[in-house]
Amino acid sequence: MSCSPRWIAGLAAALALGVGCRDAAAPIAPDDVVFVTDAPAAVDARAPTDAAVEGDAPVDLDAPSPSDDAAVADDVAATDAARPVDARSDAGRSCVCPTLPATCSPPALDVPSFTTGGALLGQLMGLISCADTSLHAALYETLWTCLPDAILARLAAAPALTVQLVYDDETCPRVGGTLMCPLARLDGHPRVSLLPDARSALMHHKFFVVDGERVWVGSANGSEQSYCRDANDAVVLGEPAIVGAFEGEFQRMFRDHAFGPIVASSPVSAGRYAAYFSPRSPTSSPARWFTDMVGAIAEARTSVDFVISAWTRTELSDAMIAARMRGVAVRGIVAHEYLNDAPAMALLAAGVPVRAGNVHSKLLILDGQTVITGSANWSAAAWANNENSLWIRDASAAAAYGEYFTRQYGAATAPAGM
Repeated sequence: MSCSPRWIAGLAAALALGVGCRDAAAPIAPDDVVFVTDAPAAVDARAPTDAAVEGDAPVDLDAPSPSDDAAVADDVAATDAARPVDARSDAGRSCVCPTLPATCSPPALDVPSFTTGGALLGQLMGLISCADTSLHAALYETLWTCLPDAILARLAAAPALTVQLVYDDETCPRVGGTLMCPLARLDGHPRVSLLPDARSALMHHKFFVVDGERVWVGSANGSEQSYCRDANDAVVLGEPAIVGAFEGEFQRMFRDHAFGPIVASSPVSAGRYAAYFSPRSPTSSPARWFTDMVGAIAEARTSVDFVISAWTRTELSDAMIAARMRGVAVRGIVAHEYLNDAPAMALLAAGVPVRAGNVHSKLLILDGQTVITGSANWSAAAWANNENSLWIRDASAAAAYGEYFTRQYGAATAPAGM
């Protein structure tokens, strides 16, 4: 079992609640599992988001370059020391899990959805309701019973459906044969297969491929916080080449058990979309999506808007400052706990308006024409994680994401004195 800081904190919370050890001979039914996320807690407006855990996690010890990884580990340790461990990410939240549609209720393709008003969760529920033969999911963490219960409902309604899911083992350790997260509700089902990543870096994806025909790509984890409190985004695509790229990434992990670095390659491009996957080797080298993002900011001519949860790399802030100096309008939102990190502080010092909010998106909008979203935070740790970066070059999509940015920017908090 991997003893991550998150798991240690979760165990401590469970012990504090009086959750004792069961008799080893007594079976544990999924509904009997006690999840520490159910612990009552006061909600702080600046409580840590999921980004507090995801931002700078340990790097991949399986990577081929120990000396380079040691350098990344040092970089990560410096920020990790100041990061709160999110042991109560769903505690005290109030959100209604919708009933899965009884019949297929397909979400619109190519139309982004956002947390506001439950639209994001409704979009994903609609997609799950249409799964007939296969549901392949790569989900960093599942801290809420809503998604497992929806999958169980669809399994009951679709007798030919099989479900395969990969997850990060540090977010859901197996103790005494029992998964210590809501995925336990799926564990043991005859048509469900669950696979942990079993490595130190994170399996940080958040995507679902349904029947090999549609893919849901988003920034939301399987937590109540992601759908009810934090600002997140997602889109459903039907472009065959892009769906195939995500299915290929899933099979690399699930079928081949290959979670480590991949050979550097160009993104998969089709129409308005491009999909990147990482990590690359060595993991101390920036992922292709990261270097291309720096280059895209350098080519921006009118505007750069961003919403990012975990941000510790300064290459992007340097590019944004350079863009501002040549007359590009730059503004953005970071998660509260990253407002005092080097990138945001550098932007503020350069006069760039940066606000803090309860955000979990990983979003960049350039010149009102290009959108970059997906699972990847802008941190060194993201280079070692399993991540995806989805690029959309389309003015109408950029306008929809732009409206989302405007709403979140208006609700975010400006630093004192700004």
